[in-house]
Amino acid sequence: MILIFPPIVKPCEPPGGLALLSGALKKHNIDHKVYDANIEGLLFLINSDIKPESSWTKRALSHRQENIENLKNYSGYQNLDRYKQKLFDTNRLLNEALLSKRFKFTLADFKDEQLSPVKSKDLLFAAKNFKENPFYNYFETCLKKRIQGSDSDYVGISLCYLSQAFTSFALAGWIKHNFKNKKLIFGGGLISTWMSMPNFKNPFLNLVDILVKGEGEEAILSACNVKENCTDRYSPNFDFVQWDSYMAPGRILPFSSSRGCYWRKCKFCPEKAEKTQFKPVKISEAIKDLKDLSIKYKQDYVHFIDNAISPSLMKALAKNESKSEMPFLWYGFARIRKELQSLDYLKALKRSGCAMLNLGLESGDQAVLDKMTKGINLEVASNVLKACKKAGIKTYVYLLFGTPQETEESAEKTLAYILSHAPFIDFMNLAIFNLPRFSEEAEHLRVSQFYEGDLSLYYNFEHPHDWNRKNVREFLFKKFKKNPLLAPIVLKNPPFFTSNHAMFF
Repeated sequence: MILIFPPIVKPCEPPGGLALLSGALKKHNIDHKVYDANIEGLLFLINSDIKPESSWTKRALSHRQENIENLKNYSGYQNLDRYKQKLFDTNRLLNEALLSKRFKFTLADFKDEQLSPVKSKDLLFAAKNFKENPFYNYFETCLKKRIQGSDSDYVGISLCYLSQAFTSFALAGWIKHNFKNKKLIFGGGLISTWMSMPNFKNPFLNLVDILVKGEGEEAILSACNVKENCTDRYSPNFDFVQWDSYMAPGRILPFSSSRGCYWRKCKFCPEKAEKTQFKPVKISEAIKDLKDLSIKYKQDYVHFIDNAISPSLMKALAKNESKSEMPFLWYGFARIRKELQSLDYLKALKRSGCAMLNLGLESGDQAVLDKMTKGINLEVASNVLKACKKAGIKTYVYLLFGTPQETEESAEKTLAYILSHAPFIDFMNLAIFNLPRFSEEAEHLRVSQFYEGDLSLYYNFEHPHDWNRKNVREFLFKKFKKNPLLAPIVLKNPPFFTSNHAMFF
């Protein structure tokens, strides 16, 4: 079995999903190879033969290796301005390596000016015309000999984000053209989302042999003629990882202690629309995995990639105050809840290695939070932010504007709330609401196409309070981002990598 994780995703850590699949295959003694084509492909382009056509490109080229190494070293994160310069220079080279101005790249995104990733016909076009993909030379130079050297019948491609879509399908087309005996398996978060759409009809039947919805272990093992026991659980296997290749100042190990969300009540949540069930790992097993992985891979950080770290797991982590068996720092999403008001509890989390918590506050208007069934009390949120600051745990606060429940007055309340708590917030993410096409709310609003395409995930909608996207953008630009107390927090957000690099500052 060959498993591939295509570009483009933030190249700071390995793919956690493929590590789980690798763990399942390893447990059943199935020979397999895993390739993180994301980091490999990006470095392939950045290090390619680039002709400097501007002073900026010339400077970036002259410091190419220095800049990349800087992003892998703690010293590169001591000065935000210098960090940004080296990051933008590296990103410049990535774009200068493209032979066509049709493509627009960042270290976290892929855009095609002619095609849409939510149109199946465009994805199939990308598959048929795989030579046009910017990573085609990487396929030919690096992946070809690996696939030729394997007697595996299957190649699995993990498609988790829209930014991977074009390269995933170009890769699929290239594989089918060059290795006609190979069968393709497509899985990953984005595939699961598409397959959860009502009345989904597989448009990729002539290209992809197997589409996998949800957990991929059963499908991968079935392809290898192994019947999975539904009670089986697999520990992640990161043996495929080239740790020193990632753009981060240390080894970041992505770890999932659950699938789905334990809250599952937020009206805007895509997980709820997709009816994803919450499936936690037993706390004892999660802790054992973390201890074993720490011994084996000596990671510096653990990135919990759960939708939200469960309260029970956080309590178990808090008991690791000596850090003798799990000597890493950790971070991830946590729901704002009463337990996090306790300074003693947060200090225990800090001693256990907690460096940052991502907190989805969404709004500073209690009425909006209640209508969204977010389950957050603003007084509790205030206490949590203040306690985190005292405990020395960084906070990355997420705000969501333009929801159907919000009005301009509500947005002003959010601004006032954030201003009063600015000293206790380290980073912020300001987002404008996108309406999931198959959410409950979509049934009660006047909607129109957000992006045209049979695979589009969102709707435009007529806001019930006339608080449209244009007004929201203007509010964020003029009142939020330019506020002298909030501008420094907004500007502190690392470009491209955002929360994945935030904890290093």
